Amino acid sequence: MNKIAIIGFGGAGFCAAEEARRRDPKAVIDVYSDTDLGPYNPMLTTYYVKGAIPYDAMFPYGSLEEIREKLNLNIYTNRPVTGLDPANRTLRFADGSQAGYDNILISTGASAVAPPIPGMDLPGVLKMRTVKDAQELKERLDSGAVKSGLVIGSSWVGIKVVEDLAVRDIPCTLIDGAPWMFYVAAFEESARRIQADLQQKGVSLSFNQMLERIEREDDGRLTAVTKSGDRFTADLIAVCIGVRTNTAFLKDSGVAMNRGVVVDKTMATNYPGVYAAGDCCEALDIQSGTHRNIGVWFNAQKQGRVAGANMTGGRMEFDANVLVNLAHYLDYDFISIGDVSACGPEDAVYEYEDARYYIRGVRNGEGVKCLNVIGSAESNGLLKNIFIKSIESPAAGIDIRSVCYLKDKGFPDSFIDFLGGKSVD
Repeated sequence: MNKIAIIGFGGAGFCAAEEARRRDPKAVIDVYSDTDLGPYNPMLTTYYVKGAIPYDAMFPYGSLEEIREKLNLNIYTNRPVTGLDPANRTLRFADGSQAGYDNILISTGASAVAPPIPGMDLPGVLKMRTVKDAQELKERLDSGAVKSGLVIGSSWVGIKVVEDLAVRDIPCTLIDGAPWMFYVAAFEESARRIQADLQQKGVSLSFNQMLERIEREDDGRLTAVTKSGDRFTADLIAVCIGVRTNTAFLKDSGVAMNRGVVVDKTMATNYPGVYAAGDCCEALDIQSGTHRNIGVWFNAQKQGRVAGANMTGGRMEFDANVLVNLAHYLDYDFISIGDVSACGPEDAVYEYEDARYYIRGVRNGEGVKCLNVIGSAESNGLLKNIFIKSIESPAAGIDIRSVCYLKDKGFPDSFIDFLGGKSVD
């Protein structure tokens, strides 16, 4: 009988358990979680704070009890794994006990980064990643005591916290250490337009601001002091500067690591029977040919299913892993597909703008390297698929159905040509 351990129970862990149970009804599946909450989507926490969804909607698969019964799982809550012997496929726990398995999945996710600076532990200084974070932020905003907010970090979570404040008409300032918005995903030309829109909506912006400390004022408000000496004061500060993989328990285990656990297309690590999936792992990026940690919900779910299949004797591969960043907030939509950092002055640049879209793309002789598109919410999925297909089959071009769809959505013929298609009448 196959005995499976799943360490961490987010989107990847759930999808692995579901796929493993579908393929092997008799397998023993033990789930170890460091919380007593069901799997939830971290991005949905900001929608809960906004009031767009109820509390239960953050848990797309249902409660732990519902999942336990549906999939016949042994779920151990508030029981973090403290060590792993991958050669013998053995887990270690804080009380010194151990448990051995035939297959193990590492799906521990990632946590919000808290810079080691004075003042990070002051009341009113919040991170935004977990359900607990969301509950605290919502309670503070619902109290009516927050009259101004400061968001540190123009990340994909940071911009959603800006939205949470803006929809309540709470004045907000957004600062970041980078030169412009969404620095790792946006061309400067795209960022300028994004920033102008935010400023028109009343959000104050300041860049090249590296945080040095946070202080409490005599009136109880909080002030973020940057290394340049600037001071930003607000009733509440949300620190949203990125995430770090939850892999400390793997130290000295021998499991191959970079920023996250290195896996192949089957989600296998460098040890037989040990897999990793979700925000804690680095899968192969088909564009660069290197391993990358691309922590998005879609990837976590798909990687989990792949791991679940392979842990139960199937053969599945995770494909189409490319850098994709999507932000939708305050009736604004921005998507970046591909690697901005790989673009250079020798590459060809495409730019287009009308009342609906702003598009900036870069390509070389081998194909498109990166796309920024503003205003394409309905078409983001198709644009991603076209980008992936252009990497996998560069000579194939765009199929006629996709060309017709793009034309129907108002994309210009020049953009279709840039992507490698042919415009049609």
